[in-house]
Amino acid sequence: MVSPRSDKRQRQSEPTTLMSLGDDMLAEILCRLPSLPSLARAAFACPRLRNVASSVANRIKIMSPPPLLGYFISVVGGAIPSFHRALLLPDRDVLGIVRRGDFCLADLEAYDWRLMHCRQGLLLLASDRCMAVFDPVSSSRLRIPHYTSNGGGKSSFHCFLPASGDAASFRVLCLESTGGGRVRPHVYSSCTGEWCSHSLAPKGIKAPRRGDPHSNHYLPMHAGGRIYWRTNAEMLTSLHVGSMEFSHVGLPGEVHHSSSYALGDTEDGRTCIVSVSTKYHQKLDIRVCFLKEEDGLSWERQWRVDASELDLFAGPVTPSKVLKVYDVTAGIVLLSMGYRNNGIRYLAFRLKDTLWESTSKTKTNTKRQSLILADFCTSSGWVQPCFMAWPRPSLKVP
Repeated sequence: MVSPRSDKRQRQSEPTTLMSLGDDMLAEILCRLPSLPSLARAAFACPRLRNVASSVANRIKIMSPPPLLGYFISVVGGAIPSFHRALLLPDRDVLGIVRRGDFCLADLEAYDWRLMHCRQGLLLLASDRCMAVFDPVSSSRLRIPHYTSNGGGKSSFHCFLPASGDAASFRVLCLESTGGGRVRPHVYSSCTGEWCSHSLAPKGIKAPRRGDPHSNHYLPMHAGGRIYWRTNAEMLTSLHVGSMEFSHVGLPGEVHHSSSYALGDTEDGRTCIVSVSTKYHQKLDIRVCFLKEEDGLSWERQWRVDASELDLFAGPVTPSKVLKVYDVTAGIVLLSMGYRNNGIRYLAFRLKDTLWESTSKTKTNTKRQSLILADFCTSSGWVQPCFMAWPRPSLKVP
């Protein structure tokens, strides 16, 4: 018979393991991991670590921007989208996330899925039968029905909205063009499992027009709790994702008719427009303008990015080589840079503060940037960059 005193001594002599610690202590340890990918890899170890890691994920996100994992490529009339891993992954933790996930979409049994949108680590896919939301990191998916219009309108625009609620929730926006030329937004929420219809947009608001599948002119642009798309050469249409109110936002004066531009956000979440002009410039100046937080309608003085001396892909970058600014997300800008080996070359760079310069002519300060290469790829299809988000335990509805 073992005495209570000897049993107590035995428990005291047992080694302390990670799983013997309390949740508060585990959370303090996980908070000290260097990045979101390293936290995600730890969370995959067991259900308890995932629950604890979810409570500290938001703090990790603030300290480190979402890493670029790679690109999903769609070919017009082709099969299921393919994934190209980013060539310049920042660390082994990010590489481990890509290796562990289902980025080849092997879990999708059919081959008629079309990629509609890639945002927040999720893929929005559509077929003639239904739509599907797929999380390649956790290899989970959820089928959702197409929105069916009772008034005979045409639903031709779908994209993700910022999620509300827990980490596994998501929302999908559908814009319906009615017979009278008006636009009505509909939102699918994974929290309710249903489509919700909202009021008609004011007259003059039009849904995005589809164009060249290699172009980004009909893609939604996310920043600051709003979705933007091109209205005309001088105007953007904006939809506030909380109130579902539409408005028009004028383009900054730096973005003239011959400029290629994309709207997005910086690492600290500021709304910006990155543009490049292909005329009347001997050097390649990429300009970055910021939306004023006071009114959300006008733009502040821009940054300038000198890319004329960037030596990549057989020679320096010149205005004639840069076709368009393709995407801006979390401070990473994706440029398409002409054809090479039967494909379009894409260059991604991260905007970083380097130098303040005083401009004597304008008596104002212009922040001048340098290009810090983030990644590059070549593709003959439609490219959508994929950034890591916190892995969801599963995609489900009530």
